[in-house]
Amino acid sequence: MRTFLRKLRAARFLYEPLIEVSVSRGRILRNLHAFQEAVPSVGGGGSADTAPSIAVAPVLKSNAYGHGLVPVARILDGERLPFLCVDSYAEALVLRNERIRTPLLVIGYTPPGNALSGRPGNTSFGITSIDELRALAASARRKLKIHLKIDTGMHRQGVMPNEVNDSLTVIEKSRRLVLEGVYSHLADADTPDSADTARQIELWNDVVRHVKATVPGVRYFHLSATAGSAHAAKIDANVMRLGIGLYGFDPAPAGAREGAGTGSLGLLPALSMKTRLTSLRTIAAGEKIGYHGTFTAPREMIVATVPAGYAEGVDRRLSNAGVFTVRGRACPIVGRVSMNITSIDVSDVPEPRIGDEVVVVSDDPSAPNSIAWMAKTCGTIPYELLVHIPASLRRTVTE
Repeated sequence: MRTFLRKLRAARFLYEPLIEVSVSRGRILRNLHAFQEAVPSVGGGGSADTAPSIAVAPVLKSNAYGHGLVPVARILDGERLPFLCVDSYAEALVLRNERIRTPLLVIGYTPPGNALSGRPGNTSFGITSIDELRALAASARRKLKIHLKIDTGMHRQGVMPNEVNDSLTVIEKSRRLVLEGVYSHLADADTPDSADTARQIELWNDVVRHVKATVPGVRYFHLSATAGSAHAAKIDANVMRLGIGLYGFDPAPAGAREGAGTGSLGLLPALSMKTRLTSLRTIAAGEKIGYHGTFTAPREMIVATVPAGYAEGVDRRLSNAGVFTVRGRACPIVGRVSMNITSIDVSDVPEPRIGDEVVVVSDDPSAPNSIAWMAKTCGTIPYELLVHIPASLRRTVTE
């Protein structure tokens, strides 16, 4: 009945979208498998015949880095994974409502009342401070699986190293809190030869040795995210969290990994965005375009509008700097990116027509409208551009 009602509800919202956001199943899985094969065989994650020594836990926070929380979870649900990481209780509820079966770990702060509600099932919760831990221990009336976060030097969240013993005591006395995992996060993993990273790893390894000696049976230890996986051989852990790398981006510098950087892993961006030309006009030399006239036509030009602006994830810093592509031709953005419209110069496109396909975001990493190039143009990181693609745009999974 629930499946029928969902299909009925979906049918009410069938329409021809102006903007298509596509996510490649094959590329998501290829990127996952590349990291599963690349992490060194050290540690104790998984059984010898079913899993690598370091298991990979994909991170689906922030709408799966803009790729779509539920679509990406469905792609991964058939894989052998220790758990999927989400940031919030709400994200966990959504995935369970959509019948995602893989265990979940909420790595962000969760109000104690939510964590203790018993929903969603088969979900563990990250503990980000000793005060949060004590509050849960005082209120828990049922078993609750937790991962204790350690502040190894980033100083955002986590119990301090000198609070670890007290934290373990609280867990032991509670009898309802089950310490399933211990985790932390590297602050500078993408900087070559970072002294801060070396210090964090040393502190982490000390904490892990102490926890293992004090509380036998803790199942998961995880410190590395995508960039940190380059240091995996030095880290006492049996899981790595795979965030941006799952989606085709590797912040680790070239040469940081065994052999080389991103190229050796064969990562490919999984997301593309397409729309269409919705108007065409000829602009005389000297005419201005867009808000505040920030672009002046140097010659007669054919200018087209595209129904995607900063509300659809086209960063405003691409004004007069970025490009879209039409029939393989790079078409510069002219004038300021508006809320729902961007103007582009299509003068070099032979006989442009209303309805012609426009590639706003290319999944070719070398293209001038790839997320990597856009981020470089904007002076930011791919993460920011990806998560600003609104969840309201329909994601279509392609093979």
